[in-house]
Amino acid sequence: MLPVLEFVFVLASLILIHELGHFLAAKIVGIPVQEFGIGFPPRIMTLFKAGGTEFTLNWLPFGGFVRPTERPGDQEIPDAMLAATPWKRIFMLLAGSFTNIVAAILLLAFAYYQIGNKLEHVLIVGVDDNSPAAEAGLLPEDYITAINGTEITTIEQIQSIIAENKGVEIQVTFQRDGQTSSTTLVPRVDYDPLVEGPVGISLFSPLTIGQSVQESVSFLVYQVQQIANVPFRLVGLKGMFDGYQLAQDMDATQSDVAAGSNTLWFIASVSFSLGVINLLPIPFFDGGKILLALPELLFKRRVPMNVYYVLNMVSFGLAMLLMVYVNVQDFVNPAIDLIDLTMTPTP
Repeated sequence: MLPVLEFVFVLASLILIHELGHFLAAKIVGIPVQEFGIGFPPRIMTLFKAGGTEFTLNWLPFGGFVRPTERPGDQEIPDAMLAATPWKRIFMLLAGSFTNIVAAILLLAFAYYQIGNKLEHVLIVGVDDNSPAAEAGLLPEDYITAINGTEITTIEQIQSIIAENKGVEIQVTFQRDGQTSSTTLVPRVDYDPLVEGPVGISLFSPLTIGQSVQESVSFLVYQVQQIANVPFRLVGLKGMFDGYQLAQDMDATQSDVAAGSNTLWFIASVSFSLGVINLLPIPFFDGGKILLALPELLFKRRVPMNVYYVLNMVSFGLAMLLMVYVNVQDFVNPAIDLIDLTMTPTP
């Protein structure tokens, strides 16, 4: 039961961060907010009031919401957000995804730094089955200190040497439990770069804070490229919970150096996904609302409210049907094997 509660807390926190982005953006551009809700109604209590906004605590612990100030009796422009100029609405709508993406970058950077600042040499954190590295006897938690006699301090050095020696035997010097040993392997020439590397190892190297942030951004860009190039399937609540448990199981079997990194990666990936999905040009999502604001911004013509409502209702219905389908698929055709809990380069 405790893992379920932890997962609900994590997911609710990420949604709350999204709504906090909307709220802060609204305050910045002067859009009045009537209520900032923690959880979803029915309401438990009003926590406090500040700046014209009620901060409330609600019974359903699945995130939160921002409710702009209503305009009673105004059917054309029912609330303060829709009454705002289009660029202010777009700024407010973008802010939710922005905060999720920033949260993902910061979480990943912390995970990278947590490992990188403890290292003196490049650390092997994963070895693919039936890879040259596995056949050479390399194991997770080995430290690579030299290749072909050249001292190794960065992943880039390893990648460069391997790229120059595909199909050629190389000597790898490594440390294991404080003892230095050597082995030889031949980097693969034929392999699928989308799923494996020429050697088949996942690595971490010593990192500064700045390098950790840079690595986290690079990793998220890489994830977007993977989604664009590799067939994937949407994952529902069960799939996400399975991924959360898998991340925790992986952390439980790793050394103190990498402890917690997979769970942080998983939370960051969910935050990033929330940010990206909400930018889809579907009226029910923020991206769709931004799309509906563009005609007013570009041509000074507002989308009629009856059209706005119909588009939102239809897209909401379709989104709910998709959600049901995805969650059913989580049970009948689990996609946990598609979740890659590796946040490291794979030479």
